[in-house]
Amino acid sequence: MSAARAERLVVLTMRMLAVTFAVVGLLFIITPNGVLGRIDDVGNWIGSFPTAPQSAEKLWLALAFAYMTVITGIALVISTDVGRYRPFLLVLASGKAASSLAAGAFFVFHDNVFIYLLNFIVDGSLVAVVLGCWVISAPLERRVAPT
Repeated sequence: MSAARAERLVVLTMRMLAVTFAVVGLLFIITPNGVLGRIDDVGNWIGSFPTAPQSAEKLWLALAFAYMTVITGIALVISTDVGRYRPFLLVLASGKAASSLAAGAFFVFHDNVFIYLLNFIVDGSLVAVVLGCWVISAPLERRVAPT
């Protein structure tokens, strides 16, 4: 793949992810129980899963919204100059890996709630997408000299 094509693909991917992260973050903050309810509905359509735990606590909601805001920003920054900000792809992948593995552990060791399984699968897939972007963008990386 040519460097120009790789850059276009990474830019498009990061912009699409940024929009997705922003929308999901807004849904988390606007209608957290609605998100859980819709995901529970999907889980019930697929099989028999326990209902996702509802919570009146807002700290976790604030932290989830903040995380979605940060990863939206990371994806947007990467899209502005893939060569310069290529290392941020590893930061984004590590955040998604942490989310995926934590959700997978909650599913296996705590409760077989569908949203845990879904988050494990979706965020695990996003790790693969982001690492794929990191691999194809290797020819674009350039180091910025310290000032």
